[in-house]
This record gives sequence, structure tokens and C-alpha cells, in this order.
Amino acid sequence: MRDIICRPLTLLFQKSLSEGVVPSDWKHANITPIFKKGDRSNLSNYRPISLTCITGKVMEAIIKEKMVDYLDSNNILRDSQHVFRRGRSYLTNLLEFFEEATQEVDDKKAYDVIYLDFQKAFHVVPHKRLLLKLKATGILGTVVTWIDNWLTDRKQRGVIRGTMSQWACVHSGVPQGSILGPLLFLIYRNDIDTNIYSKLVKFADDTKVGGLADTELAAQQLQRDIDLISDWADTWQMKFNIDKCKVLHVGSRNIKYRYFMGPTEIKVADYEKDLGVYVDASMSHSRQCGEAIKKANRMLGYISRCVEFKSREVMLRLYNSLVRPHLEYFVQVWSPYLKKDIAALEKMQRRATRMIPGLIGMSYEERLVELNLFSLKQRRLRGDMIQVYKILTGLDVFLIT
Repeated sequence: MRDIICRPLTLLFQKSLSEGVVPSDWKHANITPIFKKGDRSNLSNYRPISLTCITGKVMEAIIKEKMVDYLDSNNILRDSQHVFRRGRSYLTNLLEFFEEATQEVDDKKAYDVIYLDFQKAFHVVPHKRLLLKLKATGILGTVVTWIDNWLTDRKQRGVIRGTMSQWACVHSGVPQGSILGPLLFLIYRNDIDTNIYSKLVKFADDTKVGGLADTELAAQQLQRDIDLISDWADTWQMKFNIDKCKVLHVGSRNIKYRYFMGPTEIKVADYEKDLGVYVDASMSHSRQCGEAIKKANRMLGYISRCVEFKSREVMLRLYNSLVRPHLEYFVQVWSPYLKKDIAALEKMQRRATRMIPGLIGMSYEERLVELNLFSLKQRRLRGDMIQVYKILTGLDVFLIT
């Protein structure tokens, strides 16, 4: 089958790129709403995902690969951008940012973290301004012509349980669910941290900024950077949802400076969920431990109630795939150091191993040997060593400024 379709697809892709024309079917999208969180009756709590033509996605993937090679070889994308890039991920985003924050707190200094939230970021990117930025990076010729045509005359319709709405024209934004869209968004906001002094890290449309806050002068520096970011957003027509922007005041000597975006004060939060990890002002990670245990406990209870055939093989596989991942989600970032948190996490694995048949009367350590498992503490140490290896060998990019 591969040999049969390879040549016609190659001819189609070559003709599309050389003429800078995208078939109309490739620009039509069925929109599926994916629930995020909050009130299910509120439309803003759903993320619209574009389902587009598979053939068009293959073409997008080819163009994206070449664009990424060009951007990386010329160091065009800034180091502050994580995900959708080689060697940068959720984990490197969190590790790199909080390395500075925890270092300052360990030195008895105060640190403020400001979480910025774009308003419908992917949907409001102006096409003409995006093309200007593409050309400024050196992406020219047939590629930029093809992308221009790919963005033009797009149509979409909502699809829910087989019921379809009327087609609607799309005049701005990059399609969520497309292959090329995320990369175009990264290029569009690549220069948001120009002239920024504070630590700034980006992840898709999520942005966080941090800086010292033990003196008013230091906090004013952070406020200046927030003003520059606000000016960038106004210039490039990317609005912030100020109600969802938050600031965390970290450190006992924090002066709790009041930060503003324009005339609106940024709300103070006791904790924030950052890429699935709960970060609080104490930096103790006890909240994250508690949330991880809750999720694992719920899943373990579900397995206990709903799985009738509880053989050793079945239970062990269910634990490894459905329960333990909750206890180790990005644990390199929030690895517990308080004895109560360490014991609470280990207690979950103790409970899980007691549910496996044929191990009655054995101690926890004996059950681990019998099941060929390690304690969670040992697994965290192993995970730390693997991550250090990735950083030292360049598999993961980790920058300390």
C-alpha cells in the first residue's frame, strides 16, 4: 500500500508547494469541543480542536520538519520556548524556571512568580502579522506563499455527536489540532521576551515570569518587564486574560509588591497549577503530594471495585499503568523532602501491593522483591539520575542563567 500511494502523494505535494496553492479540502476543519475544567455549561471551558484532512496533515508535517531544521540550525527560536522543540519539554520548562526560584529562596531571598494567561491565544493570531514575522525569520519563497494560502479562506464547522453546524469562515488564528499551527504560534510570539531582564519561560501559550522581590527596587524591575510584555501584546494584538493572571509571593522576606497590567492589579494566589504540577508559595510541594495521592487513591479504589479477576499479572499491570504514574508525574520537579510526604506516597504503593493475591503475610519489602518492584523513593532517585544523564548528554536542553 505504501508503494502504491507514495508516488501520487509526492506529485501532489510537489505541485501544491511549487504553485503555492493548498486544496480547499485541506483547509476545511471539523471542530470538536474538548472539555478543560470548570462549569460544563460554560462554552469558554471547552477547547476547540480542529480535525482536518489526513493528506493535508502529512504535507504540514513535511513543511514543519524543514522549518524546524532551519530555525534550530540558525538559533532563531529563543531558549525560553519549551515544547514543540527538540530537547525541550514540560519537564525542562519546570526544572529550568524553578531552579532559579528555589536557589533564591534557599539563599533567604524573596521571589515572585507571575503567571500570564493569553485570551484565546491560538485563535486571534493575525495572519498578515504572522506572515511578516515568518519573512523576518528568513522563511521566504514558495514556503511562505504556501503557508499564506494555507491560512487563507479557511472554513470550519462544529460537530457534536454527529450533528454538524453550518460552515463558518476563519479570518484569524492558527488551527488547534493541526501539525503546523503550534510552530507558527511559537514563531509569532518568539520575541515576547525582548529586553526582558527577569526570568521568562514559555510553553505553547502559557508564560511565566519570575524575579527577585525582597526589595522594592527589585520588584519594580519585574513590574517594568510586565509593562514591556503588555506593550508587546498590544502591538501584536494578543490580549491577556487579566482575571486569570496570578502572582505567587515566595519567601519569608517577600515584600508582597502589587503588580499591575495596565490599570488592573494582578491577583495574588496561594498556589497555582503549573503544567499539571501544583506550586505554592511555601515551595514545599506538600500540596502536589496530596493531589497525587488523591488521584492514585481514586484510581486504586476504582480498580478494587470494578476489576473482578484480580490475578497477580492483571493487578500489577493495572497498578503500573494507571496508579503509579499519578505518584510520579514530573516528580523530578516536586520530589518530596518532608518525611510525612515521603511516607504518604510510599503508603499508596504499600496499599496497592497488599491488594495483589498470593502475598498474604509478607512484609512490604518482601512483597517488593516478590513482585520485582522498587520502592518509590528508589524510583525517584533513579529518575533523577536519568534526568541528569539527559541534561549532561544534551538529550534535554537545560539552561542556567
